[in-house]
Amino acid sequence: MRPVTLHTLMSRTGQTRTVRWRPERVTASTARQLIRRGRRANAAVHVYETTDRAGTPLHIAHVHFGPELYDGVDFVTDIYEIPTEALTSL
Repeated sequence: MRPVTLHTLMSRTGQTRTVRWRPERVTASTARQLIRRGRRANAAVHVYETTDRAGTPLHIAHVHFGPELYDGVDFVTDIYEIPTEALTSL
């Protein structure tokens, strides 16, 4: 089973480009904690069920933090690719 993949996007105030971090591998437990942290911080959290290109069931969690959480940042968005098998094995 492949681990959870986290993609982070950030837009800094006054810059026209969005900063992207390379995909980061995290465990399903860590992803749950980070998503829960987003909910406590009043971030917009959305979870979608889909499949990857090979047909493997997958959940996509989209956590969008607004400008009030970080100084000098318009937004931070974390996107988690979570294999459904990793969720059901917790």
